[in-house]
Order: sequence, then structure tokens, then C-alpha cells
Amino acid sequence: MPTPRRVRLQLDERRKQLLDLGIEVFSTQPYEEISIESLAEAAGISKGLLYHYFRGKREFYVEAIRAASLQLRALTKPNPALPPVERLRAAIDAHLNYLEEHGAVYTAIYRGGLAIAPEVGKVVEEHRQVVLRWFLKSMGIVRPRPVMRMALRAWISMVEGASLDWVSHRELERTELCDLLMAGYFAVLHKAVEIDPKAAAGAPIRPRPRAAK
Repeated sequence: MPTPRRVRLQLDERRKQLLDLGIEVFSTQPYEEISIESLAEAAGISKGLLYHYFRGKREFYVEAIRAASLQLRALTKPNPALPPVERLRAAIDAHLNYLEEHGAVYTAIYRGGLAIAPEVGKVVEEHRQVVLRWFLKSMGIVRPRPVMRMALRAWISMVEGASLDWVSHRELERTELCDLLMAGYFAVLHKAVEIDPKAAAGAPIRPRPRAAK
């Protein structure tokens, strides 16, 4: 007989497979056109078994969005072994990799998710808070001053908006978008420190903006 631990691992693996399916289906088909029956059929399981994992389509949707957010978070987590500038570029590059592969998923989360289920707003806000903490930790800041918190939140919103635009239009080269997001990050941080010199808590912020010619 399988051990309880093995059964648990099997259940966890099946749930992961269902969430991967949910991410794909919910990002490529209108929510209202998807039924529990069609989801179960796509998964190759009975509707009853699907209800064993999720109480309904809405919960399945929210958990699929959460799984997609966790995937993106895992891919873009800053590498502390890299110098600060290279660390930021690597994180942005990983983010753009995700957009190239899963642009439809990203759009589903940030454009339509909240309208379908308010719980998606909590998932998105949790993602933003994690990213915010990453940057504060890299600067050695435990309690950010208001201007620094607002500057970082503004940059995170910039990344979200630029990402949605890029997925829809692709009018910028990937390297150009990366440079734009890098420049935006340092610009808002320099302005935050200009407004409140104590905002950086002694952490160096580089590179400095070039003087206009």
C-alpha cells in the first residue's frame, strides 16, 4: 500500500498539473465560456474529482492565477550573488522571458482577473509586496520612508503597464524595453533621495542619470 507521504505527493502533483492546465485554459479562453465540465474533460478526469481539488470554477481560476504569480516570482527573484545593477538587469530579463512565453497569462492576470474574481486583487497585491521587499532588502532598508516606498511602488506599476503594452504591441526591441525599465528604476530612486536624502538609508544608488547634452 502507498504510504501517506507518497499519497500526499501524488495529490500535490495532480493539483500542480491541474493548475498548469488552468493557467493555460484561463489565459486563452474567455472565463464565461469555460465550464467545470470542459475543464475536467481537458484534464482527463471526472467533474467530481475536479471538485475534490477546487470548490468551483472561480476557486480554480483564482488558484491558477496564484500559481502563475508564484511562477513569475520564482523566475524573477533577484540573485544576491550579482552586483546590484547586474542583479536588476537579470531580474528584468527573466521577467521579459516570462512575457515572451506567457504573455497571455500575464495579460489575464493584470487586465481581466480582478473583474472575474476580487480575490485576484489580493494575489496581485501580494506579488507587488514581495517585489517591494526584495528591493528594500537589497538596499538594506527595513522600514522605508514614505517617498522610497512610493517610488518603488510607482516603478512596479511602470513595469506592469509597460509589460502589458509590450505583450500587445511589441513595438520596442526587448533590449530597449529592458533599458527603459532600468532607467525608470534609477530615475525614481534618485528623485526619491533628492526629495528625502534619508530615504536610501546610506545605500548607494547607481547609475546616476546622465546630464542632458
